[in-house]
Amino acid sequence: MMNDLELNIKNCNKCGVLPKPTCNSLKNGNSNILIVGESPAKDGWLKSGRAFYDVNGNLQATGKILVKLLNLINLSIDDIAFTECCKCHISDRSKLTDCSNNCKEYLFEQIKNCKQNIILTMGIFPTQILLNQKIKKFKDYVGKSYSFGDKTIIPIYHCSPINPLCYKGNEEIFKRLIKDVIQK
Repeated sequence: MMNDLELNIKNCNKCGVLPKPTCNSLKNGNSNILIVGESPAKDGWLKSGRAFYDVNGNLQATGKILVKLLNLINLSIDDIAFTECCKCHISDRSKLTDCSNNCKEYLFEQIKNCKQNIILTMGIFPTQILLNQKIKKFKDYVGKSYSFGDKTIIPIYHCSPINPLCYKGNEEIFKRLIKDVIQK
């Protein structure tokens, strides 16, 4: 059964009628980490119902890199919570800023209600939304800590294999997290 927030997300059409995940737009985990991505992948969450997995239950390339990073802090992909700043699949990247702004209230509500207190923003779009500022050089923000109410935001490079910093750029950030990650 959907709660009010999930129903509002499902029925939203601020960006037009775009594909949304078939499941809740927030995946819960038992660690204190929430990762905020950009937009659900068309061949992943939208069809499989699981972030980072395809319909056959196989990890997608981004998920494989994330698993390697999570292994550094003794967590699995099932231990983390995950959501997206855009609740719909945005195929036209030029619309990510507008669509992120349209979904801002939903994202803020999800974060307010989640138990996780470390928020890793995967890429520039979720980072800009949560820090409420236009970012010119994302590398100047990556790995630094920012307050968001009683939670901490730490921007990371997107874990997509097309990003040359997907693993190497995030490795030290994840190693520093080990002291902050406490499974509940």
